[in-house]
Amino acid sequence: MIIFDVPFARSLNGTWLVNVSNDGYREFKSRQDALWFAIHRARKAQQDGAEALINVEGIDGHWRLFDHHAKGVA
Repeated sequence: MIIFDVPFARSLNGTWLVNVSNDGYREFKSRQDALWFAIHRARKAQQDGAEALINVEGIDGHWRLFDHHAKGVA
């Protein structure tokens, strides 16, 4: 399973760091770009037969899971 962790806040250098469980960190200029990357890669992984989840941190500090369609997972 591949998990994409998308934080709420930017890192100290002003970028968003997405942790990809099987591939280290990727750096983005905006949170929107980081989310787009995670959703796109999760969809691609699903098409290739792998399982993928997107873990997104909210403004409240809580992490929430989403599937490759960006729909919440209970």
